[in-house]
Amino acid sequence: MLPELNAIYSISSQQIDQFWNEGFIYLKEVLNQDEIKIYGDIIRKTANKRINDNKLEPVSEGAFYQTLNLRFDSPEMMKFCLAERFGGIVSQLLNVDAVRIYHEQVLFKPSGGNETLWHQDQSYWPLDSNLVVGMWMPIVDCTNEMGMIRFVKSSHRYGDQKGDVISKNSQLIFDSFIKKENLEIIEIESCNAGDCTFHFGWTAHGAGPNLSERMREAMIVSFFADGTRIGELYNPARVNDAKYFLGGKQPGELADSDLNSIVYKKS
Repeated sequence: MLPELNAIYSISSQQIDQFWNEGFIYLKEVLNQDEIKIYGDIIRKTANKRINDNKLEPVSEGAFYQTLNLRFDSPEMMKFCLAERFGGIVSQLLNVDAVRIYHEQVLFKPSGGNETLWHQDQSYWPLDSNLVVGMWMPIVDCTNEMGMIRFVKSSHRYGDQKGDVISKNSQLIFDSFIKKENLEIIEIESCNAGDCTFHFGWTAHGAGPNLSERMREAMIVSFFADGTRIGELYNPARVNDAKYFLGGKQPGELADSDLNSIVYKKS
């Protein structure tokens, strides 16, 4: 029987303050060893089938394999992606009553995979709110040499830097931004399968190259506060996301399509 993943993971007031101050937080054992073993195998099997069936190649300057909306491939994937535990964490971090899913994806960084260049997720996500959060969960134990996620501390406070989607250009833009504002880079040095990071949509982040001989397998689920509206479609990526992940909603409309179901609501 699949674990339910509906037990609430409690967040302290200090952790919430840290999240708002720094723009991200690292949480240990969001899934326990039994849970991550079961769901990790499901995620891996689903993702590898997608990658192999579609003959996918690494994207974003050769950084990782990427495939999205895996929750529609099986009831098991749907159960994971809509887990109340994840939505409950986001609800606590944002201090909101209800949370919706934006989308989900795997990012599998192969051995030799390149650096993930600096970017802000909301360059892609046309949501008119700062109450937007991405969850990054490795499904394998990770060491520093595998290309760990890294964040530009407190960069979310500066809002939209119009820094382009992941590219060499985005790297140049954010390198200049980091230097100009004298911001600190924090890299998660190692983590276990089932640990998670959560970050704001405007928190600049990236990851190192995978210098190990193992695939760095990670699952990403993204969320936003219920009541959020569609924002500007100022680049092709945002136009694409509005069409495929927000049900074709237009700027100013509520982001409440059938694709964006509520994953957590306070009772």
